[in-house]
Amino acid sequence: MSIVNLLFSALSGKRTTIGVLELDALLTENTSLSSQITEYPIEDGTVISDHITRESERLSLSGVITGTGTLFNVGLGKYKLIAAKETLRELHAKRELVTIVTGLDVYEDFAIESLEIERNSDDGERLNISAEFRKIQKVTLRKEEVPPEKAAPNAKGKAGQTKAKTGKAQTGKPTNTQAQKITKLGEWSGKKQ
Repeated sequence: MSIVNLLFSALSGKRTTIGVLELDALLTENTSLSSQITEYPIEDGTVISDHITRESERLSLSGVITGTGTLFNVGLGKYKLIAAKETLRELHAKRELVTIVTGLDVYEDFAIESLEIERNSDDGERLNISAEFRKIQKVTLRKEEVPPEKAAPNAKGKAGQTKAKTGKAQTGKPTNTQAQKITKLGEWSGKKQ
């Protein structure tokens, strides 16, 4: 565990958070920015690339939550570890977007892709957290006015409405004409009615 990181975060008051959960120390932070480039082979054997699609930003981090207090923050022992693990489970189960704050950046609208919570006998009262997040791109609704020259001057109400009567659907026995048509269709398809 990085003692310098732990001491610096305690002195500066800036803590790494995943949603509402504070980490006692951030060990690694890895931001991944990737793109997909299209490739189209052509007749002479070369490949043409004419478009780049930006993929969602990814964040991987690992950190520590301890049951003991830091220099200025007195911990609550195992209760703190139990509460932290439960908070991480809730964040994962709710599938809500979280904001992650580190010493270098603020990551908004990220979803948990994977989460590992490790505890072992060598580390004592602490949880080792490894998490991977992906940025979620939200769609925004955009409304546009139809240009007057494109709109019909007498258009009113909802599209597709008509004042014509649609009639009623018949149920029950088919008429003689309908029965003959059904019989002919059955003969044509090879099935007898």
